[in-house]
Amino acid sequence: MSQTTKRYKANKECTFDCHDIQSSDEYLFGCEFEFYIDVSKYDYLEVINQIKNEVFNIANVDILVNTTALPSDIDKNQCVQIKPDLSLEDNGVEISIPITSQDGVKHYIENIVPIIEKYGYTNEDTGLHFHISTAKVDGVNFNFYLYMLMCHDKKLLSSWQPRTGYSHNVMEVLFNKSKTQSRDIKNKKGTIWNLEKLSPNHIEIKSVGGVNYHKDINKIVTEFDMYVTSFNMVFKDSDIEYREKLVKEHKELIKTIDRDTQEEFSKAVIEAGLID
Repeated sequence: MSQTTKRYKANKECTFDCHDIQSSDEYLFGCEFEFYIDVSKYDYLEVINQIKNEVFNIANVDILVNTTALPSDIDKNQCVQIKPDLSLEDNGVEISIPITSQDGVKHYIENIVPIIEKYGYTNEDTGLHFHISTAKVDGVNFNFYLYMLMCHDKKLLSSWQPRTGYSHNVMEVLFNKSKTQSRDIKNKKGTIWNLEKLSPNHIEIKSVGGVNYHKDINKIVTEFDMYVTSFNMVFKDSDIEYREKLVKEHKELIKTIDRDTQEEFSKAVIEAGLID
């Protein structure tokens, strides 16, 4: 454990159903909330302590609190973490939840968003990140290219305010040409695309965010379910007709661009991890 991380034991009498992972669960989920503490109204450290107390009432896991660095505990992904966000200014905070179920993510959204509203605010710097992965690791190589096309078709990747200094719409790989060039455009820390394949079985979604993103819980939850449904469709190879239609339409789009750009696109999608 980091010397600056404080660990608070779990609330074993928590009355909420925190949707712990079961051995039968096929997918694993996570979520990270970025926001700013309103230091014009509150003392930063006092609010961090108050947030910890409020999280204690809605979670049955240990809570890690660090105001200067990221927790490094070996089991940090099984804890709630309250920590600084390296892409935000000094009063920026990130709350990350433990690995949980689909309903567990919704539980935390519904209970953490009011904490953001109570003590802070969100702006163009801030976002909410979802993680979806298969419980099975070996032998999985998720079709990220198809998942990107499906999320784009459902208008999930562009439904929130553009945050060009942070995470680009992954569909813009056609225009940004390469991950390196896209990184040069960015002026803040963080990953390049608002949808990324972190490992063969693990997707991170960073499309949700912007000014007052936390004020629209219904939209957040609805889109999260759509991302999960799409993940399941791709992983299960379901609705073949729809899948083939998406790929065909995108190939037709690529044919409309000049040959040099086609070559750049081919390099870019490999560099971005869209295809292997």
